[in-house]
Amino acid sequence: MSALRPLLIVALICTPWASAGASAPLAAAAATKLPALLPSPGQTGQLMKLGSRLAIVDLQQRVVGAGGSREALQTVMASAARGETPSYDARLGITRDEFTRYLAFQPVLMPTGKTIKLSLIRDGSRLTFSDTPANSVFRGLSFDLKTGDLRVPEGFTFRAISVPPTTGPDRSIEIRSGFVWNFKGFNAEAQNGVHGQVSLYQLGDGQILLGYHRLSSLVRGVFNNAESEVILKYSR
Repeated sequence: MSALRPLLIVALICTPWASAGASAPLAAAAATKLPALLPSPGQTGQLMKLGSRLAIVDLQQRVVGAGGSREALQTVMASAARGETPSYDARLGITRDEFTRYLAFQPVLMPTGKTIKLSLIRDGSRLTFSDTPANSVFRGLSFDLKTGDLRVPEGFTFRAISVPPTTGPDRSIEIRSGFVWNFKGFNAEAQNGVHGQVSLYQLGDGQILLGYHRLSSLVRGVFNNAESEVILKYSR
């Protein structure tokens, strides 16, 4: 599974990985869009997982252009539609190496069948995930609804990066809008550090996707490189 993603849903929509400190403040955009996307207190969401499916990329056009067998092409396409890895057929009119280059595994989101209820505290312009068992992964994350800044439990604050719509045919999911917080920080004096990403997207169907991918953390000199991830889908 790790080969599918540089970070969380980055593999799905090619969200840029950039220094949070280098991004511009969201200001008015965050003040209007962010509160509408973040979950509300007591929000229930569906837990998702990242899987993969085989996608055929421009193979049909290439085979037709090469004068290959349409029957062989139909067999390949049918195999891919069933989720199987198609076998090479010389009747396609292209080489085996070229055929392999046209196959690509595409990351997709799949439901786990599980739901969780979130506990959040709204204090003025700040929304914070509280410390409850069902909230164990998200707990401590705190959003400034005016600036769009995210504060993580280790004490670091990071700016949001605005995500443009992604509707191209090469995308696994359609994104209308959203934000990403890439965080990587270290405090030598406190011996605290963290590396991960939070993503918040409005999907094409109007639902919202909240993802949290923690790569590693350092708390008071104790290093934890256990990678964890949670993806939550909900409606507002």
